[in-house]
Amino acid sequence: MALPDITISRAQGGLGRQQPTDDGISALITQGVAVAGKLVLGTVYELRSPEAAEAIGVQATGVYAKTRRHLNEYFRLSPGAVLLFMAVARTVPMADICDRALAVGAKTLLANANGRVKQLAVCLNPASGYTGVTTGGLDADVLAAIAKAQALAVEEFAQHRPVVVLLAGHGLAADPAAAPDLHGRNSDFVAVVAGTDHGNAPGEPAIGTALGALSAAAVHESLAWVQKFNLTGDGAFVQGGLSNGKALAELLPGDLAAYADKGFIVARQHAGLDGVYFSDSPTATALSSDYAFLENARTANKAARLVRRALLPALNGPLPLTGAGRLQPDAIGELEAQATAALDAGMARAGEVSALAVVIDPAQDVLGTGTLAVRVAIVPVGVAKQINVLLGLTKTLS
Repeated sequence: MALPDITISRAQGGLGRQQPTDDGISALITQGVAVAGKLVLGTVYELRSPEAAEAIGVQATGVYAKTRRHLNEYFRLSPGAVLLFMAVARTVPMADICDRALAVGAKTLLANANGRVKQLAVCLNPASGYTGVTTGGLDADVLAAIAKAQALAVEEFAQHRPVVVLLAGHGLAADPAAAPDLHGRNSDFVAVVAGTDHGNAPGEPAIGTALGALSAAAVHESLAWVQKFNLTGDGAFVQGGLSNGKALAELLPGDLAAYADKGFIVARQHAGLDGVYFSDSPTATALSSDYAFLENARTANKAARLVRRALLPALNGPLPLTGAGRLQPDAIGELEAQATAALDAGMARAGEVSALAVVIDPAQDVLGTGTLAVRVAIVPVGVAKQINVLLGLTKTLS
C-alpha cells in the first residue's frame, strides 16, 4: 500500500497562451542596382533588422536611400518581424513586378516563399531624372499595377498562398477631383498608400510604414487604429503629407477627406491628439464588398489557410455513407470538429473573429461528384470607423 499523500498534477492551457503566429511575415519589392559581393538583383533576402539591410548593401545614402528608409520604418513599426526583400532592375515597372505571368518579381518571391508571406508591398525606386507619366490622377505605372496585383493575389489565393498587396501611390494628383476613384477598381486584395512622412521624405509614399503597421496588426485590426498606430516617433512623421508633395497643413479643407473617400490610404492628424496616423485601411474595391478593408481580407485569408490545413489530411480519404446515401453523422462531425478547432485555436481565442461555424450538408452527393462541400461562416470583428456622440446640456440627469 502506498504512503498516504496529496497528489498534484499540473494543468495545461489555463493561461490561454498560443503558439506564435506567422501573420506578420511580409515582403517588399522595389527597384535598384546590384551591389558587388552583396546584393544580386532578383534574389530574395530574409531580413530581421535594419542592420541586416546594411549587410546586403542597402545603405541610408546613395541608390538605396529611399529603400533604406522604408526598411527602417518597417522594423520601427514591427520590431523583430521578418521581411523578405527583393530588388529588381530600375527598368522594370511596378506593373511588371506585379505581373503573375512574368518571373521578374512578385510571382517568383511568393512562389519561393511557399505561403509564408501574408502581405506584400511594391514601390518604385527609379534612377535620378525619372519622371512618371501621370494618367487619371496617378502615376500610370501604379494604375496598371493595381489590376496586375489583383490578378496575382487571386492566383495566389487559388494556390493556397493568400496575400494582400500594398502599392505605393506615386504621382498622386494635386487636385483631389482629378485623382482616380479606387473603389471602382474591383481589386479587393490591393490597397494604395498615398500618405507620406513629409518632414523626412516629402512626396514619397510611406509604404514601409504601412507595411510595418500591417505586420504588427493582428489580422482583424486596422492599421489606422489610433490607440495602437501613432506613426510619430524616433524623428519620423513629425509632419504628415501626401505623395503629391503637399504637407497636410497645405491642404484645403475637405481635400484630405476627398482623397480618403476615393480609397487612398493617407496620413492624417486628429485634433487635440499628438501624432500622425493613417486615415483608414480601404482596398481598391467597392465599399459594398465584404473585403472592402484590409482587415476583412486578412481575416478571410487567415481563415482559408487554417481550414485548408485542418482538412488536408482528409483529402482522398473515405467518407462513410448511410444506407440512404447520406454522409454518416460521425464522419461529418469529425470533419466539422477539425475545422472548427483549427479556427478556434488560431483565431477565435485571440479575438480575431467574433463567432464562427463550420457546416457540412449530409445530403450532398459525394458518390456522384467526388466533392465534399464545406461551409465556413465567420462573423468578423467590427471596427469603429465612425463614432457618433450625442452631447447636450440638461438641468438634471434624471
